[in-house]
Amino acid sequence: MREYKKLKTKKGRDETGLFIVEGEKFVQEIPADWRVVQYIAANHYAAGHDLSPYKNRAHCETVRDSIFDSLADTVSPQGILAICEQKSYALPVLLAKPAPHFLLLGENLNDPGNIGALIRTAAAAGAGGVILTTGSGDIYNPKVLRAAAGAGLRMPVVTSADLSQTIAALSAQNIPTYAAHPRGALSPYDLDLRSSFCLLVGNESHGISDTAAGLAASLVTLPMANNTESLNASVAGSILMYEAVRQRRAVNG
Repeated sequence: MREYKKLKTKKGRDETGLFIVEGEKFVQEIPADWRVVQYIAANHYAAGHDLSPYKNRAHCETVRDSIFDSLADTVSPQGILAICEQKSYALPVLLAKPAPHFLLLGENLNDPGNIGALIRTAAAAGAGGVILTTGSGDIYNPKVLRAAAGAGLRMPVVTSADLSQTIAALSAQNIPTYAAHPRGALSPYDLDLRSSFCLLVGNESHGISDTAAGLAASLVTLPMANNTESLNASVAGSILMYEAVRQRRAVNG
């Protein structure tokens, strides 16, 4: 089990190409196209559960509760986890899906809760994929996986993307990038989000960079009353994505 303890760190995950999915619900919902290397169950969990569904997919090992707790990230572990192989995606994979394309691009997103929440919302809103630039947080961080509530294993996520190259590649496919910006000239209600587009959300503390602002087709801002501070990145991104949902539902009935 010692080799799996390193998966609790980004360095360990990067070196092995593996990560941990923890919790009964999330483990049971791992998509069939993800490779599970091994399941690990605590003694107390194995005593009250049928492990055959896990054993039918991969090796399942039962360990002492104390050993399981040393692998788990949560305060009150449920007693089952899976060691999974990481996946890598490239932009052409996202663009191979049927148009109109609806993508989310995150620049230097660092907060695990925000990253996970944005991935979860993108999945719920029907986005074709998420792109995170170099400098963004680790999508296999346990906190990201929990915040994504399983969507992190269903939604294709491109990581370590070059911002300029990504926006240029999208533009070449006639996919404009709309950047969330507190001083944007347009509101989301001014945009036609029924056709292909990419929504760019910036860093939690600093927003999008000047480079990103210069590359975006338009800067978009949410109407804010009473001199309210700008919204959390995941909240703002979620509102903007659901404006796209509203517009597309209006067209499709």
